[in-house]
Amino acid sequence: MLNQDEIRDLFAQNYHCSQVVFMEVAEELGVDRDEAARLAAPLGGGMFRGDTCGAVTGAMLAIGARYGHFEPHDKEGDRRQQEKVKEFQKQFTERFGSTICRELAGYDFSQPGELMKAAQSGVLLQKCPAFVEGALEILEDIL
Repeated sequence: MLNQDEIRDLFAQNYHCSQVVFMEVAEELGVDRDEAARLAAPLGGGMFRGDTCGAVTGAMLAIGARYGHFEPHDKEGDRRQQEKVKEFQKQFTERFGSTICRELAGYDFSQPGELMKAAQSGVLLQKCPAFVEGALEILEDIL
């Protein structure tokens, strides 16, 4: 599993939290790492609006890759994946207080200039690696 310094290195390569989480578990789930990066790219920074944290949405993609139902009328599969999603959200919220990016980071990325302010303040490199690391730890148990 990645440590916070390795996560910061991936951030320096312009990867978002969502990408780092999904890429880290992709191979284990039978997903190509590059494809994982592409799929998770639009989910960074709470979908670039400060909504659901990218570490959380990256984890949701991983849960879907392992447990997502795809057969018509698969109510049991749907129930199982919903339980996994709820368990992840519960554990993440217990650990960090929220699953919402703007609450976690303290910046509202839907507002002009807020992403730049957050980057300049250093908050993204101080706080966000812990969210990614925590998401990966929770995923390890859930997957």
